[in-house]
Amino acid sequence: MNEKPKNMANKPEKKRKKIGKYDILALLFGLGMLVAGIAGIVTSLAADDDYDNSTDIRTVDAVIEKIERSEKVIGEKSKGNNKLMVDNIDTFLETLHKMKVSFVVDGETYQGWYNVTTYSDSQESDRFYHQLKAGDTISVEVYRSRNGEYKIADPESPVDFLYYCIAIPIGFIVTAISIYGMVRPEVETTNGKSKKHGKGKQSQTR
Repeated sequence: MNEKPKNMANKPEKKRKKIGKYDILALLFGLGMLVAGIAGIVTSLAADDDYDNSTDIRTVDAVIEKIERSEKVIGEKSKGNNKLMVDNIDTFLETLHKMKVSFVVDGETYQGWYNVTTYSDSQESDRFYHQLKAGDTISVEVYRSRNGEYKIADPESPVDFLYYCIAIPIGFIVTAISIYGMVRPEVETTNGKSKKHGKGKQSQTR
């Protein structure tokens, strides 16, 4: 009977890794972040260009039809009396006010979303937007778009653009790591014991 040489018996063999559902979810998440970031930047740049080239920019009264609020606690700010105490830690609240509004320009009614972010340490602005409710009237800036319709100027646009810019590299990194993890082969030794890269120590033949 022919025997395999010792160095051939211990040579690891590569085996295709089985792709699991978490690998697919991670890949979809990364691709989603990447696509959302690119689409957001393109949309923001188009909206900014539309606003800059508008032939009519004005401030109108808009009626709030619906308002949604979301809050999150964010880190410390400079010392002062306007801090909100949460769990005995000096923090402050960030609130996003998403308002669906309607407004009239030249006898025609338009609808849109007006988003404003306020902070608990800016008490006057924060208090004003927190007391708003459906049926109230606020002043918004609108502009005439290239198709002739009036749209609401988005005061959150620079912040949104920054988020989109951050989403692209994050999405790219997650996607690259996911693809590498899916195509990277497992290592199986010829003595019947198999293991994945990075787990445990390589068995040695003495």
